[in-house]
Amino acid sequence: MDYIIANVDGAFLKIETELNEQIGWNELPFTGMDKSTSAVCNFFNQGKCEKEFCPFRHIKAEQKTIVCKHWLRALCKKGDSCEFLHEYDMSKMPECYFFSKYHACHKKECTFLHIDPESKIKDCAWYDRGFCRHGPICRHRHVRRVLCKNYLAGFCPDGQSCKFMHPRFELPPASDPKDSHKRPPQCHFCSELGHKMQNCPKISQEQREIERLNNIKNSPYSAHHNLQKMQKPNTGGVEGNSDQQQQQQQQIPPQQQQHHNNPPPTHRGHFNHHHNQNGPRAPYVPRKLEDITCFKCGMKGHYANRCYSFLNNSVDNNSK
Repeated sequence: MDYIIANVDGAFLKIETELNEQIGWNELPFTGMDKSTSAVCNFFNQGKCEKEFCPFRHIKAEQKTIVCKHWLRALCKKGDSCEFLHEYDMSKMPECYFFSKYHACHKKECTFLHIDPESKIKDCAWYDRGFCRHGPICRHRHVRRVLCKNYLAGFCPDGQSCKFMHPRFELPPASDPKDSHKRPPQCHFCSELGHKMQNCPKISQEQREIERLNNIKNSPYSAHHNLQKMQKPNTGGVEGNSDQQQQQQQQIPPQQQQHHNNPPPTHRGHFNHHHNQNGPRAPYVPRKLEDITCFKCGMKGHYANRCYSFLNNSVDNNSK
């Protein structure tokens, strides 16, 4: 009755127009601000956004089909440059790991998708054609259908909306199970498939160098690499090395200089790690047999696996 008396379908309020056209929003003071909780810009995908520091998020919705799992917990650090969707859409949520692997999820309010494993099974193309050699052990689904008599005769007036089966007689393509898991790489700079960011033709040489330096700094081996580079001696020339060594020896006190020139001897044939870190390793010097003490009998001159007293005792016990 309300729709007949006072129909408001064609009426639009002023606030609705301002919200749709995003009127009254000021630009951000500087770049790099957190916009994870902001709305999506309505003009960016249309190419009409003229704001340099737009307060809304600029995302390419046509290339992002899965919701970012880190954004759901407010832990995503990529912002608008993230290759996943920063928008809560239940139809685009990633699949639940526990339900897909264990077929059970005990979380009552799980935000991930619970997909039935049977719905993932594809229909067997060979069975739909007429015969499948694998029979009941085929990994694809075998569904019995009733053939359309009109289609077999040559023409079906219902077309694709026909409730009966229209068989296909062409051979199905050979599908490799390994190829189904392969996915072309995606560039994080231009979001195009087929190449990585270090090989992107759209990125400039300066930006590529900046990304390379950032990767080196974030690498777990960067500190070890820099430490080895600092400890590595200069090999520019003989004269430069001799002058540098003389300056270092003048700065070292006399007591430490004597210890520096005569390193402590090695023990048990092992080389000194501190003094031979960059130079060649010292050769292994075996110990003399007279200095070796057997831990079974306490005598010197033989190893424990060649202890005669221990072997004689074991032979006597076996003979008894």
